Amino acid sequence: MPKTQVLCPQCKQPIVVDIQRLFDVGQQPEAKQLILSGMFNWVECPHCGYQGPYPTPIVYHDPDKELLLVYVPPELGLSQDEQEKIVGPLIEQAIRQLPQEKRKAYLLNPQQVLSLRSLQERILEADGITKEMIEAEEKRVKLLQRLLTAPESELVNILKAEDESIDSTFFQTLSQLIDAALAGEDQASAQRLRRVLELALEHTTEGQRQREVVDELKALDQLLARLGPHVPPDTLRRELLNWLLEKPTDSRLQALVTLLRPALDYAFFQAFTERINQIPDEAERERLTQVRERLLALTQAVDQLAQQYEQQVRQLIHSLTHQEDIDRAVQGILPVVDEGFLQILQDEMERARQRGQVTYGQKLQQVWDAIQKALAPPPEVQFLEQLLATPDPKARRQLMEQHLDLVTPEMVNYIARLRAQAEQGGPLAPYKELLQQVYNELAHFMTTRNLRGSNGDGRA
Repeated sequence: MPKTQVLCPQCKQPIVVDIQRLFDVGQQPEAKQLILSGMFNWVECPHCGYQGPYPTPIVYHDPDKELLLVYVPPELGLSQDEQEKIVGPLIEQAIRQLPQEKRKAYLLNPQQVLSLRSLQERILEADGITKEMIEAEEKRVKLLQRLLTAPESELVNILKAEDESIDSTFFQTLSQLIDAALAGEDQASAQRLRRVLELALEHTTEGQRQREVVDELKALDQLLARLGPHVPPDTLRRELLNWLLEKPTDSRLQALVTLLRPALDYAFFQAFTERINQIPDEAERERLTQVRERLLALTQAVDQLAQQYEQQVRQLIHSLTHQEDIDRAVQGILPVVDEGFLQILQDEMERARQRGQVTYGQKLQQVWDAIQKALAPPPEVQFLEQLLATPDPKARRQLMEQHLDLVTPEMVNYIARLRAQAEQGGPLAPYKELLQQVYNELAHFMTTRNLRGSNGDGRA
């Protein structure tokens, strides 16, 4: 992105910043996330300390959604002619970047929005996310913020008062926040979030339903453990059907679809129908027919979500292969890379190999390599993992000698923080003594090396 000299929005002193005016998802997959996050054209003034977005006209283009949006910040006070002089070339650039067959009528009618929020809402609406859904998410976030700042003595009352607002998405968001806090080594926030989760599970309608599903998942796990890993398919279907019909609650249906969707095939539903037809009581047959239809609806919903996810991932992968700088493009999509994403990427690579698409296959390999490189832990973490995996102190010392550039005060402090976390329990607790030992060895090694270095001997 070229550097541009502009005036600071606050003190009006000239500053040099990165300004982007065209956000084209077809050329830059991360463009959508940049706009939605609001963290674009961010400036920091060295003169007055101002930090914030720099107001400038922008054009947003998503060729797959046939979306061309223009946003001109009203505070700029630009006339219509001035707006067109800036926006016109940006739209022309977006059109030039498209192949001829994708230049459609929507490009002749760019839609102007009046605020950044309106721009974000239009982008989300194109993804099927309505304004009502956005408002619901904002309400959910405000509730979470309230729960995180309120005294613990008030949490139960707040949860009960907001019972109707607490749904499955609330619990998903709460779980994601806990994971993020742990990843950021913010133990205090993680502990507070866990407490909110515990109380929400206990004192809300949705929480109790979630607990019931968890209990059914445990029961289903026990059934599978009893059947063993090599159970014949017919036996598995029969046992699952028996288990379901013992207590055909919605929680049990949810657990079955969540854990064993592949087992709910045509043969399973055929066996379910045959079981229903064997029941003499008409009312009971009708009740179980409704259970079967509910189960079928749940499986179809799961399948639809899976298909949508796969389609979106394949489109994203395809767009990555058309980027000039694949490494840079990959950085923008890392938040959505998970095991499912990588599995679909591997499947796409295999398809390219089978079809003899050599060039496309090479591009896919570049995407794979870029993702693996981006996801690899930093050298400091790899070094610590090697130290913890090496049982012999002498061998650990050899590792330190081989990685002198990583034996730093920052590394020692990093291990000290991990050791403190291990003292508090959690996933690091089993490594408490080993972390202490490695910490002592590393600190001693560094101190000895510094002393010998001051005496003219670089050896440790």
